[in-house]
Amino acid sequence: MHIHLPKPLHGWRALFSEVGVIVFGILIALALEQLIVSIHEKRIAAEARESVKAEARENLVWIEHREQREICIRRRLTELDDLLRLARAGAATPLVHYLGTLPHAKITSLRWEANAQAGRASLFTGEEQRMLANLYFTTEQLRAAQSQEEIIWSKMRFIQGLNQLSPLETHDLAILLGEARYQNWIVLLSIHRAHQWAARLQLAAANPGQIEGPASAGAQICEKLTAPLIATENTVGPDAFAEPGDTP
Repeated sequence: MHIHLPKPLHGWRALFSEVGVIVFGILIALALEQLIVSIHEKRIAAEARESVKAEARENLVWIEHREQREICIRRRLTELDDLLRLARAGAATPLVHYLGTLPHAKITSLRWEANAQAGRASLFTGEEQRMLANLYFTTEQLRAAQSQEEIIWSKMRFIQGLNQLSPLETHDLAILLGEARYQNWIVLLSIHRAHQWAARLQLAAANPGQIEGPASAGAQICEKLTAPLIATENTVGPDAFAEPGDTP
């Protein structure tokens, strides 16, 4: 039996050549692995970016709807100011049949939060992260102000059915009306800021699926304060829950 021993390398040049081949192979393998990781991260970032931006565009649909109704809301606040002025003078006030319900903007941040918590948002550029974070901070402020606003308006409904306010009722209305105006100011500022950040991100309002959308333009809030309730099966009775023309 013949045993073949490994041949010794002939000098340092041969040794470095063998080591160089091994090192070069390792570097190629590492470079290919890094390329694969980079391609994967770019795909994940692109999917996360589109998910977040789609959510932001849908939020903008609701924000624009609220903005379109603002003329009705400010008119209602002016009517309430006039009513309060009469009440403070001890005069009879117009009979308020129905105060109206504010349009509710469905602002969400679930996709942004999910991608941020999973670390996918960190794959965006630093400028993208900053602008998206500011946009979502702004829409969250709008959502918080809207929640407070809805509570305030529900409390102001005590004037419905009254044509004379007592001093205590006048005092309560003055406080609630002041709070309503402040929250409306926060909403308007948030809408303005949201449009600014959306413009910098080159985002436009869009709801491609049209699965859900804001209420129609004929809601009670756009009627006069003394107008009777626009009655439907959803707006009258103990189980009333909607405005005329509301959609899911």
